[in-house]
Amino acid sequence: MEWERTSVHFKEDPVLRRWDTEAAHDPETTAIDLAHAIQFGHAQSALEAVAAGGLGLTAADARALHFANEMAELRHYGPLIAVDGGLPVLAPGVREVIGSFDSLLLWHDQPPWNL
Repeated sequence: MEWERTSVHFKEDPVLRRWDTEAAHDPETTAIDLAHAIQFGHAQSALEAVAAGGLGLTAADARALHFANEMAELRHYGPLIAVDGGLPVLAPGVREVIGSFDSLLLWHDQPPWNL
């Protein structure tokens, strides 16, 4: 008896969730996930620089954003920043979700946000 051996390889293209869409469906979980990504990457000052126009971004800010985006992607979210007119901006929904941190007690013992 002969056996035929076959294999199938699946390529998975992850669908990354948008911050604004997810915040509309589950604001608390989205805020927790965003806070964790920002804290993991130590990206608060980098996001504040992006919100201020992005002109003062440093290599350290880029590194912080990289790690925050990596953590966000692990949780199937898109990047924390986008590009508009050639300049970095906060991704849709990120500013609003950050604004919810205090009411959800997610940013205690952290510096206040300056967005």
